[in-house]
Amino acid sequence: MDKSDVMKIAGDLLSDGKTAVLSTVTPDNEPRMRWMSPVILNGRPDAIYAVTSTGFKKTNEINENGKVQWMIQSRSLDTVITLDGISNIIENTSLKNEVLEAVGRQLQTFWKINKEPSTSTVIETIIQSAVVFYPVKGVKHKISFSREA
Repeated sequence: MDKSDVMKIAGDLLSDGKTAVLSTVTPDNEPRMRWMSPVILNGRPDAIYAVTSTGFKKTNEINENGKVQWMIQSRSLDTVITLDGISNIIENTSLKNEVLEAVGRQLQTFWKINKEPSTSTVIETIIQSAVVFYPVKGVKHKISFSREA
């Protein structure tokens, strides 16, 4: 299994389940997890994207410490993927529009919480490593996304 296999599996799980858990680190080094609706964009391998608001705590947490972890699982819990990476808050309008177009239908809760569209922004996570776990089979694959030249 290689990184393209991991991203294919992650994309398939997100297409079906529509959600994942994002874990960040607070300034006090406490973990914080929340459900998100991320997307993997075509033409942007090794990354996962999600919409958030500049007013949400996770935005400050990512700006202070970009180390994050995503957990994506199948509905039946027979496949669980964790993606470790470095996140950045992206203000690029073109990328924001691309991400909004990809996940827009899944953001009903986001728009109820974030009443001001102008504060929306994008979390970009560059994946560094992944674990694909098949609990029923007891099989685990660890994959590095190293960027060797």
